[in-house]
Amino acid sequence: MLLNSLRLYFRNIFNILVLAIALLANIFCWLWLALQINPQTETLFLHYNILFGVDYIDSWWKVYYLPLAGFFIILLNTFLAWWLWHKDRLMSIILHSVTLLCQLFLIIACILLVFLNV
Repeated sequence: MLLNSLRLYFRNIFNILVLAIALLANIFCWLWLALQINPQTETLFLHYNILFGVDYIDSWWKVYYLPLAGFFIILLNTFLAWWLWHKDRLMSIILHSVTLLCQLFLIIACILLVFLNV
């Protein structure tokens, strides 16, 4: 039953396409940060607020929290979309769309994080 449900879920081209784009966006975030931020002993700016300026400074490896959070968003929303697929397909599509939107915002955040520290 479970395997058959997964097959039906992944036969829909929208599910596969959005999941693939979201995963590629997440891989881009990992690679962008890995290529731009080198391990160092100095701290990095991790958050910038337009009103107060830099308000969070910490170790270089904490920049990877952004793509890690994006990966967990992909996992959680894909599981919930699969679970809702037979009950409410519109909600499943909305969850996939939110996943993709979150990944796009995380790409912007990763790019700005690198430019903040360069």
